[in-house]
Amino acid sequence: MDPVNADTILRRFFASSSHVRHPESLLRYERVQDHLRGYLEDSAWSRLTVEDQELLALERQFGTDCPFSQVMGAPALLHALPDFLAQPHLLPDFHDRLAQISVASRLAQWLCSRQLVERELSWGDVVLTRAAAEQARRTPAI
Repeated sequence: MDPVNADTILRRFFASSSHVRHPESLLRYERVQDHLRGYLEDSAWSRLTVEDQELLALERQFGTDCPFSQVMGAPALLHALPDFLAQPHLLPDFHDRLAQISVASRLAQWLCSRQLVERELSWGDVVLTRAAAEQARRTPAI
């Protein structure tokens, strides 16, 4: 198990996804990554355990840039993904939303395949992410 923070994980994940060549797809992936990082910093704290919320609050007191991404690891990142695929966090543009769903689904799988989370302990979050992805596909654009 690699105890790296969410920032490092996201940089590695998106670097491994850089095989996308079409300029519009690259821009779309950048928008999704920015949106995911914003969600993590602004909203994902509510899905954390009380202990992790307290740690995040302490980190914020020190003025750390992007405290969620700096102190939380793979389990917290995976646990945040289902809510990222629900309103009000779904991107309004149809194609951006499809990319958002794809990225979140692939990220959940990537975290497991790279053994950054323990599959048995995190399987519930993987299942919830899959279910959220299916629901997001059926949710009409705003």
